[in-house]
Amino acid sequence: MNKHPSQPVSVSLTEKHMPSAFQWRGRMYRIDGIQESWRAVGDWWDGEGETTFFRVRTDKGGIYELAYNHVKSAWTLEVVRD
Repeated sequence: MNKHPSQPVSVSLTEKHMPSAFQWRGRMYRIDGIQESWRAVGDWWDGEGETTFFRVRTDKGGIYELAYNHVKSAWTLEVVRD
């Protein structure tokens, strides 16, 4: 089952600016691997700008999709895959 929480998260980055861990609901998740990454460009006239997405696998066994909004300089958790 997929869940779409779209909630803010705190993300730690590697030296190459790739996510290495994130904190969600007071719990730390270490990223074991990045399965896929992609960019999407929203409607500039609505101020959406560019977002980079990362589908990651964590040390707790889950698959999560993180998103970095370049306009807001903010990370969100977009999808949780069970």
